[in-house]
Amino acid sequence: MTEKKMFWEHPAVYFITRMMILLGMMIFWGGVGYIAGVSMIQPIWGIDLVKTPSDLNNLDNPLILQATKLIQALSSIGLFIVPSWLFCKSIQQEPVEYLKLNRKPLLKEMLIALVLVFAAMPVVSWMFYINQQITLPASFHELEQYLQETENKAAKITMAFLNVNEWKGLLINIVVIALLPAIGEELLFRGVFQNFIRHVTGKRHFAVIVTAILFSAIHFQFYGFFPRFYLGLVLGYMFLFTGNIWITILIHFVNNAFTVICSYGPIKNKLPEIMQDGYVFESWVVNTSSFVISTLLIALIYKITYKRVWYNGE
Repeated sequence: MTEKKMFWEHPAVYFITRMMILLGMMIFWGGVGYIAGVSMIQPIWGIDLVKTPSDLNNLDNPLILQATKLIQALSSIGLFIVPSWLFCKSIQQEPVEYLKLNRKPLLKEMLIALVLVFAAMPVVSWMFYINQQITLPASFHELEQYLQETENKAAKITMAFLNVNEWKGLLINIVVIALLPAIGEELLFRGVFQNFIRHVTGKRHFAVIVTAILFSAIHFQFYGFFPRFYLGLVLGYMFLFTGNIWITILIHFVNNAFTVICSYGPIKNKLPEIMQDGYVFESWVVNTSSFVISTLLIALIYKITYKRVWYNGE
């Protein structure tokens, strides 16, 4: 009996079993969200995806786009938000406390977070550009072709989502593309993964790095891995230093919402070139400055929150 108890209490076993439970929750509730979305589409728009699931590929149809956004919204809730909450319960933790939802963000932290979003944009865009230039060895030609096709498909869906010309479509995009992913992904990755890895291993920086890798990898976009990994590090350290999930939700939301707003039809062509989607600064001075300023802002957050979060254990 003693050996069995010691085995199940071993950190590695505890971590693996709990991660399997979390994965099961994500698959189950993500599926529930998807099925709920598909079930709601027929009475709302008269589209029967059960009989003709291939209709989802017809992105030129406005009704299909609306239906797809509904499915994505409900799937996002099921895949990220519900499992995050239930996982805390499964490890006998109060979700509001464990996910740091009960911490009120300070104004100065929020202001630094907002500046950080825009300060990091040049280096993130540059990383995305560099990531796209990566070519695999000839022996991996089929894999590379598959990755490029997947990337092109994802880009096509994103562009179709962003292509709206009415304010109602803009609001829907802000909710579906910016708000729900910001809340859901931050609860899951920073609130659950980073917290749990840190508590099991006792290693703060290791938890941030591993979570950033998972955060980027789960998007299944090889040619966007490095910029998302960098964003994952930024979000991870902001969460680590502030101890406040609302700060990272704010950063994530503003970053996504900025792209959504800049892609809005009535203002898109009126914006300066540097605000256009896909713009990359060619100056190494700008990109290096972006990285340095971002790092200094995170260091500033650490300095002003050290005693409150790290020393006092808040």
